[in-house]
Amino acid sequence: MPAAGQVPDGGSGDVRVLHWNIHSWRDESGAPSTGAVTELISRTSPHAVSLVEVDETWNAPMLLSQVAASCGYTWVFCPSFEFGAGETVGAFGNALLARIPVTAVQYWRLFTPAQPYDRTEPTEPRSAVLARLAFSGASLWVGSTHLPRGNHDDRLAAARKLQQMIPHLDEPWLICGDFNAPAESCFADNPGIRVSSPRQPTYPASWPAESIDYCIGSPGIATQTAVLQAGGSDHLPVLVVAQLRS
Repeated sequence: MPAAGQVPDGGSGDVRVLHWNIHSWRDESGAPSTGAVTELISRTSPHAVSLVEVDETWNAPMLLSQVAASCGYTWVFCPSFEFGAGETVGAFGNALLARIPVTAVQYWRLFTPAQPYDRTEPTEPRSAVLARLAFSGASLWVGSTHLPRGNHDDRLAAARKLQQMIPHLDEPWLICGDFNAPAESCFADNPGIRVSSPRQPTYPASWPAESIDYCIGSPGIATQTAVLQAGGSDHLPVLVVAQLRS
């Protein structure tokens, strides 16, 4: 297992996926962080990127599009919800970037709160976005998700919905996320899911104590996962190297 900050080596047949909760394009101090996100993607050069807490304002240039263009990636943005007082101002959710061909996209709603969104975390809907990527003559589903944090029951409900949807995917598949709980809390005793969690915690970035950013995959995928050091969010990013096996 690579040490914290070390980029795992991958073979020519391995898929590299970078995952990061980007904290609405802000670092821990609240300063804009699109430059830090762009730098990390360029430095690690993954095949795909999973970003959560992507915050976009509709009447301003789209930050996700700018980052993707700077790094040479295509992008998919699937908001979990829109926001605004009286009219839609922007949207918040999950995104995927890819530098290999995208052949299909899916959006899954995982959790819908009982109350309409009121700018508080408990009223935020949660979802997953998935893209089927063409790689080495085969295909791989890569997903990005973000589960509820404050309410344990809401988080488990979202995790259960995710597990109900996963069997509809063709294998192999890999879903990265900020799951807001350790894997044993969300995906215990599920033989159809292979968990790849780094040894090091990822949150909060300045003093990591919680192991909540990781990936899950189909049983036929062998993975190694490392936490990277980067200063663009309140979470640390994770790089996953996945070896596809028959």
